[in-house]
Parts: sequence; structure tokens; C-alpha cells
Amino acid sequence: MESKELTRAKEYALRSLTCRDQTEYQLRQKLMQREYSAETIEAVLLFLKKYHYIDDIRFVEQYIACHCHSLNRRQILNKLYTKGLRPDDIDPYLKQYQYDESALLENAVRKYLRNKSLSNGKEYQKAIMHFLQKGFSASMIRAALQAYDRSNSEVDIV
Repeated sequence: MESKELTRAKEYALRSLTCRDQTEYQLRQKLMQREYSAETIEAVLLFLKKYHYIDDIRFVEQYIACHCHSLNRRQILNKLYTKGLRPDDIDPYLKQYQYDESALLENAVRKYLRNKSLSNGKEYQKAIMHFLQKGFSASMIRAALQAYDRSNSEVDIV
């Protein structure tokens, strides 16, 4: 017969999973925050794995498939690292998805500069730093900013 703590922990974990898919690390953290014992947490995680309620590999596949069109490689890696996943779990699935980082960058540049101008060097440097922090390479950023600047100057002339 299960203890009351184990039953409550299982119910909490299952309720938590009905809202959204989570990694083993995320569920472990939630259960630890609720101050369940280490044995109870391990028993709950074992139960969830047994019935495939949590599966980190499936989580990685779904996350990458869902976000590869809106996030670049570095952003996806960082988000998955914060969810407690290891690089060797992520890399094989990230390689499967082909996505165009230059197109992602072009869209991000358009969105970022929608109400801004690159007329002075300070704004240009600020834009470069913004996109470097997002994980894009400096050469890609410069090319995208120049292309954006050229396309906007052509519109102004017409």
C-alpha cells in the first residue's frame, strides 16, 4: 500500500503534467519545492517514466520541432539547458532539423528595427549587441543590417 505522501506527490505530478509537457528535471524541482522526501520523488519519477508520462527525449524532439522556425540554434540550446537537458540529448535532434538562421535573423531585424533607425553609429552598435546576445554571428548580423538599411533607403527614394 502506498503512503499518503507518495499518493499526493503522484497526484501533484500528474496534475502538473496535464498543463504542459515537462522534463524530469523540471518535475524533480517542483516536487523538491513541495518538500517531498527524496525517496518519494524517485518513486514518483520512476512511476511517470514507466508509463511514459515523462520522456526527455520526446520532449527534446517536440520542442525543437515546434521552435526551430522561430528560435536560432543557440536560443534552443539555452532554453533546453535551463530545462535540465544535456547537450548529448539535444544535439542529435537539433541536427535533424534544417532551418534557415539568416531568414530568422532577417525577420528579427525587421521586427527590432520597425520603429528605429540605423542613422547613427550608436544605434547600429546597439542593434549588433542585441543580436549577438540572441546568438547570431557577427558577420550574419552585419549582412542583415546592411540589407535592411539598403532596402529601407530604396523605399525612401521611391
